[in-house]
Amino acid sequence: MQGSATNEKEASTVSAADVEQSALKWLRAELDDQEISGSDNFLDIGGHSLTFSKLNVFLGDSFGISLDMKTTYDGTLAAALLAAQPITTEPTSK
Repeated sequence: MQGSATNEKEASTVSAADVEQSALKWLRAELDDQEISGSDNFLDIGGHSLTFSKLNVFLGDSFGISLDMKTTYDGTLAAALLAAQPITTEPTSK
């Protein structure tokens, strides 16, 4: 899968600051709020489960990473983004 190799490479060469800025830019556009910052809480800015899912798709496609829902809902956006994990493409057991 060429796409996931690209995402893995991007995730390893992109800085945390770049990921944060990209995610904040996406959230500002999605929620129509240019004041969103890394110190904001996801739920306090109007985020909800659908926004969380869309953000995870964006981060997965752009950087090959995924956010944890509890971390994203409980803390700051910056903390959630720092805790993001690489997406694994290993098959799940049945």
